[in-house]
Amino acid sequence: MTALLYRVLVAGSIFSEIISLPIRSQAVFGVPGRSNVRKLQDFGVGFDLTASYGTAAVSYANGTVMSVAKITADDRYNENIGDSWKDRPREALRSARKAMGLPASKDVGYLANVLFDLRAQVEKDLGAPIESAGVTTPHLIALYQEDLQDTFDYVGLRYLSFPVRYDVLYETSAAYAGYGYGLCSDYTDQAVCKQQQLDMDSEVVMAILYTRSALTVSFSVAKSAYYLYEPDNRYLSNFTLGSDARGRWASVGEYWKQVASNLEYLMAQNPYYERPTKVLLMGDQVHDETFTQTLEAVLRRQTADMPDIVSEDSQFVAAKGAAVMAKRIPYDPYK
Repeated sequence: MTALLYRVLVAGSIFSEIISLPIRSQAVFGVPGRSNVRKLQDFGVGFDLTASYGTAAVSYANGTVMSVAKITADDRYNENIGDSWKDRPREALRSARKAMGLPASKDVGYLANVLFDLRAQVEKDLGAPIESAGVTTPHLIALYQEDLQDTFDYVGLRYLSFPVRYDVLYETSAAYAGYGYGLCSDYTDQAVCKQQQLDMDSEVVMAILYTRSALTVSFSVAKSAYYLYEPDNRYLSNFTLGSDARGRWASVGEYWKQVASNLEYLMAQNPYYERPTKVLLMGDQVHDETFTQTLEAVLRRQTADMPDIVSEDSQFVAAKGAAVMAKRIPYDPYK
């Protein structure tokens, strides 16, 4: 009786949402000019589902990487991203929702809404449907690969799994690749590419995301774009310190004091860790003058030598990195 009641409640919860959810069909992969069929390795599509918005980029075989679209997310998306995808027993509900053609969870539905729009912009730019893509996200504790796979399934795209340490492609790795670091010179030569990756030196990198809704900081070790050491204790996220939060603090000065404290925290708590050689900036707010001054002051306090700070195309760099890495998947030297 208890089990029957549970199934009834689950079904009721699902049906209550059907009316508000879009219905989409499976995408077909192709481009004009070759019977509407093109090899996957000709280009790669990358998405970045980050705090406040999503972005899309395309990486072509000739080395060109194009920023395609930025879609601002709604409040429900931001609330769920900020909630860090709290882990909870959810498999029964996920399975039931998927069986009925719904997103596996409300969380997945919010991601899917952004992904639908990003896919549409990419297909408009290419002039044809796409079949698969890679995606990167912030380092969220309970956002799993299965969540992203479910999102792609619902949108009608094939999820590309990257050969990376944490299954999910964190934005630190994607930005590292997007800025041109940690990649072999000729990905089509698998033997050479593998050796070049093995020969790469490890380095400490600080990756910072600053958007309207969040400030995140990582203090990570990278050996190629594919090998990242970023345990939970070397990553900090704060969804009360986005740029929109300035007015919610007692004073603007207090807000920037808290931003500085968050930027400095991981280095201050680990004084014996090697200092970063590179600072990778991401997000649409990193060029704010006061933010730049605050960051530089923190680095002067915490490092003997000022690291390189890179910020070109900071809104799209993670999506670009995901696109570059997606294009290289068929040539994975470790297959």
